[in-house]
Amino acid sequence: MGGCSDEWAAIKYEEGDKVSDGSLVYRCKPWPFSGHCGQAGYEPNVNTATAGAWKDAWTVIGYCSGSIGPSASPTIDPATSVGLCPEKWSAGSHTKYDDGDMVSVVVSETPHRAVAYRCRAWPYSGFCGQLSPIVFGGDQGWTLAGGCDGSVGPTAAPSFDRLGLTAGGCPPDWSSSTTDYEAGDRVSYTVSRDPVRKIVYECRQWPNSGYCNQGAGFEPTTQYASLAWTLKGACQGTIAPTSAPAPYSGTCQYNKCVMVDTTQQCTPGSTGCSCSAGQTASTSCQRDIQTEQCTLTDVDRWRNGVNYVTDDVVRVGTARFRCREWPNFFWCRQAAYAPSLDNNSIWPQAWRTDGTCT
Repeated sequence: MGGCSDEWAAIKYEEGDKVSDGSLVYRCKPWPFSGHCGQAGYEPNVNTATAGAWKDAWTVIGYCSGSIGPSASPTIDPATSVGLCPEKWSAGSHTKYDDGDMVSVVVSETPHRAVAYRCRAWPYSGFCGQLSPIVFGGDQGWTLAGGCDGSVGPTAAPSFDRLGLTAGGCPPDWSSSTTDYEAGDRVSYTVSRDPVRKIVYECRQWPNSGYCNQGAGFEPTTQYASLAWTLKGACQGTIAPTSAPAPYSGTCQYNKCVMVDTTQQCTPGSTGCSCSAGQTASTSCQRDIQTEQCTLTDVDRWRNGVNYVTDDVVRVGTARFRCREWPNFFWCRQAAYAPSLDNNSIWPQAWRTDGTCT
């Protein structure tokens, strides 16, 4: 590798930076591993060349001798350069950045190098003000546009690519204080206030639905939101009032009917009777029969591990669903067929709608 680079120091390193230890040359790995390159405990060490945490941050690329001379200033490939650099990314701008907006990030001070990132189309533009392009999760909002040089003048207004609209208007806004979200519940999340833009998220099925009630740590559009919420689309307006559903007595319930084995008295010699013809009839003369017994059962949300059968009823929010007949009822037990408010799914093969709970 020619002359040796400087030895490792507890400073900020970028992807591709080189250090030496003894006669070995190490190169800082690409992001996000580059975040470890300047951390104590990850420093390259010739005495631990086959082990150690440094291997998570650095790669051995060769050997060296002597000292390294000044390097030439890097060149910017005109094919990937955006020209003058836009403004640097700044935090707390969740209503500032919009589709197509560009920011710059300095990746090297000596020599000075900067790259430009472009904000993705809405609704992903909601991430642009929350996460820097070069931190973990930043690629949710930003895409690399190319190198840049100098400063930039005003840019033209970006275009707006709309996500598909969900039917029925916007559901209630997400709230960190709500603790009773259930699988299938939908919320709105404001990603722009001028103009007003909202997107719709749906609480995922169990066990992920538990995350929906854990507050800001799983807030829609944030780093771990996908563990709790599924993006369904954009929305406009508010959900119109619905007509009153059929009344129920007490809680939302249904008649769960099952066939049970029982006995009845019979005439001696009749089919299935325990007494032969000619015997004197008595209370001991009985036959086995099956009768239907029905009990009022609460309509609960779909749960994993329950062996649902035909006519079992579950709910998503206040929407009821009834398990289909044999052989489709076997699918009622599978998470992939769990009922939801999304009609573009396979759940209708196992369930059919069954009205609304009060």
